[in-house]
Amino acid sequence: MSPAASDNPPRFRFGDLPDDLVRTVFEVAANDCDKFAWSLAYVSKAVRSWVEPILYRQLPIDSQKTLLHLLSNVNTTAPLSSKPPGFYRSYVRRIYFGDRYNQGLKGITDLISACPNVTRLSAITMANPNLPVHEMDCLVGNHATWDLLRPTWLTISPCLFVPSRRHFRFAADSGSNYNPIFTHITHLELTWITRTHDVTWSWSSLPLLTALSHLCISSTPRNDALTCAARNLRAAMPWFPPTLTVCVFAFPRLTWPFVRTDAKQLILENGWRLDPRIVAAVPRAYYMHQLETIDSGGTWIKDEAICRWDGEYQRVTHEEDFWEQAVAMMQRKRDEKLQGNEKR
Repeated sequence: MSPAASDNPPRFRFGDLPDDLVRTVFEVAANDCDKFAWSLAYVSKAVRSWVEPILYRQLPIDSQKTLLHLLSNVNTTAPLSSKPPGFYRSYVRRIYFGDRYNQGLKGITDLISACPNVTRLSAITMANPNLPVHEMDCLVGNHATWDLLRPTWLTISPCLFVPSRRHFRFAADSGSNYNPIFTHITHLELTWITRTHDVTWSWSSLPLLTALSHLCISSTPRNDALTCAARNLRAAMPWFPPTLTVCVFAFPRLTWPFVRTDAKQLILENGWRLDPRIVAAVPRAYYMHQLETIDSGGTWIKDEAICRWDGEYQRVTHEEDFWEQAVAMMQRKRDEKLQGNEKR
């Protein structure tokens, strides 16, 4: 072998691999769902046809720009659409709206109308507080799209429901105001947002959710929203169904933009002491700050709460771990109680 040949070995030719193997490589890479994975759609038309059904299974929407871009492709029969007919209906399974102050409800309902087969939906956004309920066409109860959905995991704001729909009755024989969106729910989070002090929920209907195993009650940082969430937590407790494994009370930001001096008291008052199935969750920033103040007793947070994401945009990658932490904390507290009873 000549020196020149050894210095320039033959290059690996990716295109020489069998098509099915090449496709598998790209599909595995697309499953990572990171920024690099989305760049795979620009390799070629063939690669795009392989990876887009995977990439679009999960849609994190954290800005109005992202939502508008998706909406431009929703009408798959339009000349400018890059998607084949029925693409969104066939492939989208999870949608996360990360901007809770986005009042573009029409855009949200337009998108989910094209994705009726979603199994996980996070729609934490507020309705326009300046409009009467009957004028907001996109609320649950006013817009037919919501009644087509059958998610198993749902995060939603109670203010998106018209008053007559703020309950869990989902069977058709429940009357004209039944909520089919709750039919298959196993994981549910209700988030109270600013100006929602007057939003109450019919918790007596909670036992109708016979598949519900994970419940979360949360709020935005405003005092009225947090107070409303705490009130609803207590209203829900007598109605916890037998299937419920854990109920999380998730606190909003506690360190920014305002530092809550009563944070520890609120956590102690809204955790496992209320009910063995209740677990308090705090933002990561607050949790880590407490651990760093170990000299002043910061380790208390380990026994009282679990760590949750700081921003809604992090839900996509942390949601499953969050629920696992909650169940683990609930089980640990239960075991500690049993051990304490055995020592008596």
